[in-house]
Amino acid sequence: MKKEGIMRNFMAIAFLFVAVNAYADGYMLKAGRFPEGKVTVLTLTTEQQQLIDLDRRCRKNKYTPYIFRLTPEQSERLRKEAGSSPKRFAIFESYQGDRGIDIEFNVINRFNEKTIEIPHKLLIPERQLRDWERNTMGWEPNPLDKPGIAKLVTGKCP
Repeated sequence: MKKEGIMRNFMAIAFLFVAVNAYADGYMLKAGRFPEGKVTVLTLTTEQQQLIDLDRRCRKNKYTPYIFRLTPEQSERLRKEAGSSPKRFAIFESYQGDRGIDIEFNVINRFNEKTIEIPHKLLIPERQLRDWERNTMGWEPNPLDKPGIAKLVTGKCP
């Protein structure tokens, strides 16, 4: 009887530890979308779609994932809805099977071929993002972070 109680307590503590760690690693999507908080939904341009597809094929963990940029019109809409509009975003795609977001700041989720959502609660200024990506994460600049790269390198990784 005493062993059962100890084992039950151990299992409860182990479950709590795993659950807390899972939450600390990011945000889980629900039905492919952010489950809480305000988001801005935007339609992708053809060039943005090409960049996302290129990033999926060429992604390397040593490079910063912050390569996605909004058009001026998209940026203005995000600024109106969220109060700010960062310069760069990391890409996630529930449309391609991502079930969660494991980066804490400035992310987009492509939830269908032509549409993304941007969670407002994860937006931070560019200066803070650069400090975090370089000094905390140690990421190098990404060769995909160049204007027009999606059109120039179709099918090839730089």
